[in-house]
Amino acid sequence: MKESKITTCPFCGKSSLRTIKQEYVADIGEGQKIRIPDIEMGVCMECGEEVLSLESARAVDAAISDHNERLTSRELQDIREQFGVDQTEISEALGLGGKTFHRWEKGSQYPSRSMGYYLRVLREFPYAFEWLRSRGWRGRNRLAEIEKSPLAEMRHRYPELAKHPGRLNALTTTRFNAALILFSRK
Repeated sequence: MKESKITTCPFCGKSSLRTIKQEYVADIGEGQKIRIPDIEMGVCMECGEEVLSLESARAVDAAISDHNERLTSRELQDIREQFGVDQTEISEALGLGGKTFHRWEKGSQYPSRSMGYYLRVLREFPYAFEWLRSRGWRGRNRLAEIEKSPLAEMRHRYPELAKHPGRLNALTTTRFNAALILFSRK
């Protein structure tokens, strides 16, 4: 441990802080911790509280970001610019609050790990962003797709059986299982 200057503790106000350099253990949530070497901090001689300087806090934040694979402000801005939209438009397309992407780019909030993965996928496959932005799923007739199911086909072909859903389900299952047996033979 390297000692340097001494200041008053902001927590207890009773004692001085001794500035030292040592390993810092950061809690990153869900019971996980990471160890960051050589972080300068002030330690109170009375209450034991640790106080990080702005520079040290940034180093800890950078280590946590790296560990969590957090996108940087610059990466977020690059992704947004790739799609040619402003912060409000990308927030809208992603289904976020209007200022969320702004906060991410500014660094006052961060996207979750899963959102970071999602944004990386969109960056890699830009057509997916366009589909998302235009809400491409709205153009599909989900009811028509449901009607393509084997059960719907059986109801249509055998209306008398449709009056007895249990028999129809059994017939559909049997038909599906028979198809599996036939097509799995070599």
